[in-house]
Amino acid sequence: MFYKSMKKNRKMEHLKMFSTFGRRWLWISMNMLIWMIVVLPNVYGQQSEKLISLNVNQVSVLEAIQQINLLSDNSISYKREELEKEVKKVTLNLTDVKVLTAVRAVLNGSRLEAMVHGEVILIVPQKDARTSMQMINVKGVVTDKNKIPMPGVTVKLVGASIGTATNVKGFFSLQLPAQNGMLEFSFVGYKSRKIDFATNMRDTIRVVLEEDIQSMDEVIVTGYQNIDKRMNTSAVQTLKMDEIRVAGVQTVDQLLESRVPGMIFMQNSGQVGATPKIRVRGTSTVLGNQEPVWVLDGIVLHDPVNVNASLANSLDFVNLVGNAISGINPEDIERIDILKDASATALYGAKAANGVIVITTKKGKVGTPALSYSMSGTFTARPRYTDKSIYLMNSKERIAYSREIMEKGLSYPSITNWVGYEGVLNDFYQGNITGEQMLQEIDRLETVNTDWFDLMMRDAFSHSHTLSLSGGTDNIRYYASLGYSDEVGVIRKEGNKRYTTNMNINGTFNKFSFQFSLTANKGERNYANSEIDILNYAYYTSRAIPAYNEDGTLFYYNREGGPGSTKVGLAFNALNEMNNCRDEYTNSGITLTSNLNYSLNESLKGQFIFSYAINNNLQESFLLANTWYAANLRGTNYGEEMLLATKAFSKMPYGGEYRQTTTRNESYTTRLQLDFNKFLDKDQKHLINAAIGFEASSSTYKGLQRTARGYIPERGKMFVSVDYNQFPAYAEWALTNETAKGIMTDNVTNELSGYFTLSYTYNNAYTVNFNTRADASNKFGSRSNEKLLPVWSVSGTWDMKANLLKNVHWIDVLSPRASFGYQGNMLDSQTPELIIKKGDMNEYFEEYMSTIAHYPNPNLRWEKTGTLNVSLDFSLFQNRLRGTVSYFYKKTKDAFLSKQVSDINGRDEYVINSGTIENKGFELSFNFTPIKSSGEIGAFRWDIDPQLGQVVNNLLTKAVNGNNFEKTENEIFYTDYLNGTALVKGKPLNTFYSYCFDGLSPEDGRPMFKGINKDEVAEKYLKMDREQVYMEVMRHSGTRVPVIQGGISNTFSYKHFSLNVYLGYSIGSKIRLLKLYGNQNSSTIAPLPENNVRREFVHRWQRPGDEKHTNIPGLLPNNSYHETIGYGLWWNGNDYASIRFADNLWQMYDNSDLRVVSGNYLKLQSFSFNYSLSEKLCQKMHMKAASIGLTGHNVHTWCNSKLKGQDPSQSGSSDKLNLSLRPSYSISLRVSF
Repeated sequence: MFYKSMKKNRKMEHLKMFSTFGRRWLWISMNMLIWMIVVLPNVYGQQSEKLISLNVNQVSVLEAIQQINLLSDNSISYKREELEKEVKKVTLNLTDVKVLTAVRAVLNGSRLEAMVHGEVILIVPQKDARTSMQMINVKGVVTDKNKIPMPGVTVKLVGASIGTATNVKGFFSLQLPAQNGMLEFSFVGYKSRKIDFATNMRDTIRVVLEEDIQSMDEVIVTGYQNIDKRMNTSAVQTLKMDEIRVAGVQTVDQLLESRVPGMIFMQNSGQVGATPKIRVRGTSTVLGNQEPVWVLDGIVLHDPVNVNASLANSLDFVNLVGNAISGINPEDIERIDILKDASATALYGAKAANGVIVITTKKGKVGTPALSYSMSGTFTARPRYTDKSIYLMNSKERIAYSREIMEKGLSYPSITNWVGYEGVLNDFYQGNITGEQMLQEIDRLETVNTDWFDLMMRDAFSHSHTLSLSGGTDNIRYYASLGYSDEVGVIRKEGNKRYTTNMNINGTFNKFSFQFSLTANKGERNYANSEIDILNYAYYTSRAIPAYNEDGTLFYYNREGGPGSTKVGLAFNALNEMNNCRDEYTNSGITLTSNLNYSLNESLKGQFIFSYAINNNLQESFLLANTWYAANLRGTNYGEEMLLATKAFSKMPYGGEYRQTTTRNESYTTRLQLDFNKFLDKDQKHLINAAIGFEASSSTYKGLQRTARGYIPERGKMFVSVDYNQFPAYAEWALTNETAKGIMTDNVTNELSGYFTLSYTYNNAYTVNFNTRADASNKFGSRSNEKLLPVWSVSGTWDMKANLLKNVHWIDVLSPRASFGYQGNMLDSQTPELIIKKGDMNEYFEEYMSTIAHYPNPNLRWEKTGTLNVSLDFSLFQNRLRGTVSYFYKKTKDAFLSKQVSDINGRDEYVINSGTIENKGFELSFNFTPIKSSGEIGAFRWDIDPQLGQVVNNLLTKAVNGNNFEKTENEIFYTDYLNGTALVKGKPLNTFYSYCFDGLSPEDGRPMFKGINKDEVAEKYLKMDREQVYMEVMRHSGTRVPVIQGGISNTFSYKHFSLNVYLGYSIGSKIRLLKLYGNQNSSTIAPLPENNVRREFVHRWQRPGDEKHTNIPGLLPNNSYHETIGYGLWWNGNDYASIRFADNLWQMYDNSDLRVVSGNYLKLQSFSFNYSLSEKLCQKMHMKAASIGLTGHNVHTWCNSKLKGQDPSQSGSSDKLNLSLRPSYSISLRVSF
């Protein structure tokens, strides 16, 4: 049987697979390290002895010598002007000759001579040959400003090709052929320095290099190219990981909050592993994927599970499975580049209309092996009733509320769970207790105050660790790391463990360079099962209900409404459900990438990239036999004998339920690219930079989803066999339910693309750029001209400092730039062909049955987005004030919308191109240094880094049909306007509406609303379209998505101390307050005894006149209450069904404009205090560097005081409450040896 083997083997198979992968990775890693450390240096050491071949025809002496230098590692010293004086042309065909032989053959017949000194070949005029042999030895040491020796610094004789590099102690020694001259010292990230030397020099040269902060930002990484920032024409934001890293934050996407102007960040759950939603410069599509593309070292990443776009786009959806970058350790990241406009994203084609986020991992650095260790320990505080955000009644208040209900004679809904005040009264009326006992029990209940937050949640302590090794030579560099993080959730039983490893090997040999990288991760996530809904239970359950009996056993009460067909109340205890229901997510992945580069000549380089990735995801849910969930399916409480009548409708006679979803994703990318970079003239004023490439990629998702019942883990994780004849309801479920039979999915996406980029730069001041890419897709249109989408962009920039402002000393940088281009988007679910879903056997026809999965859509066109960007980069007052100001405008035409059609053809909706969406806004990013003390190292410094981004979204049209407005989306209901899913012309996406509150009735305190008086509006509404009626009874409330987000970073540094305070802010969103009445459709306004009530009801209407100082409705008597629901309201009558605009007055109250508040907030997002140990102390402890830090995250939020229990950064509209972002505090340690 499948079920018996599935549980035993599937998980073991999954773990075995990862174990096998682990052994293979270890084998690969060991071999790569051995090859890197042992073989490659030996190969390189033999290069100077190898023979070369030279074939040139009618070239100059200079060109011939340059080719020899490319073919060999021999250092050939010459003066360019001397070689340029030789007018003769060289024609040679040499095979397997020594380098010196080749050089002398080139110089034959010239006035130049070649001679050897050590490993240096000198080219000098023949008359200077004798003096050229008089060599001098120049030696010295290179340090940074902290007097720390710098290994790997390049030391080169200016005007010649003689040079060396400093050793691990920063020391160098160089034999020079000249009597005097100038040495140049250079190192990545430091300012180059030139020093004169003389023959009578006897002392050691001591050189101090200063860090060049600007040079670290001189390159823009796009994934396809590294672009000089001075020639960048695109909208790109670069973040250094060292600048945004926050201890205790375990995922990359969370570090981006408020850091990027124009990026909207929404975190709708504080659970561990919850993935935030990111929008770069607004929302450009309605039905397509709205998330940006994630790129790791030039390779596009794929999500581990292929989540449907409509679900992923929902602001209420909480993704706990993870996204494409969930397995990346932030400690392995060097930098992040966010590509925003069409010029930056064009090379990624159709998938990049929502922006691209490029992650660059750390690479090895030249020097001796450096071993580094970093750790952080994080404390996260759970919710408490004493929090200002928790606005719930305590036991005494809840008992008083129930007492008023009873005193007013209000009826209750059908009660099966007699608990709390109602339970005590019921026992008294049933004669089970005396009056005195009743009063004593009520007094006790008023003081119970069960702390559900303490019982179901915890203060959590998490920790993470990363161990890395880095080093290398000028030719081979390596970086490797191992990471482990254990993120513990504040909800009990929840946690997220992640294991990571990363390895990068870079090599450079003459014309050839390469990079091999390996990234692997394994994750284990545990959650309380979603059936329990722990947070909402803790929030909405009365504190007058105990969790334990007086003897310490669990307190159970009868509860109904479970998944079974029975309406009988069954024993329930939330703690028991927590202990016996859980979700487990296990994922593993590995990515292998090779990047090979070969220089064909000085101007032309070829690049070949191949990347292969595999990800496995296993989702398991366990709902055991002793749970309330299982009891509902079974029909009896756990341990009770099942009656014969119960067996007829029991859907799970024995054991519990086990659910399993497996997803396997395999993807590969291969790319072939040619890069051309050349000055067209001798004066080097005209520079051409071009690249052309072809890319093929494939991504395959295979999945299996199954549900099995009768699971008994204590008996060897077995599944019980069930007699179908004895349990017919179970038999029907097992034979007809799709998940019981198993659902297999198989999705393959293949892409073939070509791209081209061309840049022209004049005099290092003016740059123009053109990018284009063509993606082919057979999912669009039968006509051939619609199968290809050419994505393109044009852009330009002007470095005004290079010419016009050259002599303006207070201006360091001033560069305007602009771009325009078109992007595209596609829907994977659409096809020009009819797709049939083959189904199961139909019992009536005794044949297999099929349904239409996708209706043919041959006329569907690409969704096209045009983007305009204008920016100004500036740096003033010796780089004290620097930043970028941008304006953008995005317009999407032919946006995909869903249109309702007749279901006679097997489908009731159809996707068409009929929408137009607009996004526009401005961005401001700058850095200001108010205080920068001069003088000694470590002087006081203060940096301010404000970020501001505005995004205004607008739906211009829903359809165009001449001059007429035509409704094209699915049929709209009033609930769509209330929750923000309706598409409204002229309004932003996610715009929502609310009923117009008109105060409380002075008679009984019921809520009143404008536009619902029958005598005034009923006949008028019947003559109107349904949506016009909605506009009469509702008013525009706002959008759920912020318009402006940004942050302000303040950094103070003094000697070995630094303090960073980061404030994030969000402006423009509106939030609907939590519902006070929920789905109020019962026959009474009274809540169930087990439900808690929000503290707002303490201030409810109680007598005439209260309406003047409260807006909380009163408790209505039964006859009055019936007038506020169902057919008591005129619009619920059959005559008005076509214009029905509400359910009842209580639903209108919860969705009224009274219950809408501003979502603006200012958050103390993080603070970090760090201390770096002094060099002297580190040397005593045999360390290179060490630092300790204290960090706070999500420390405090200032927002609207009415947001009780709601996080303003969570923009959803679901009835369920999500865990707010919890404050956390971390200590961190970083050590390097």
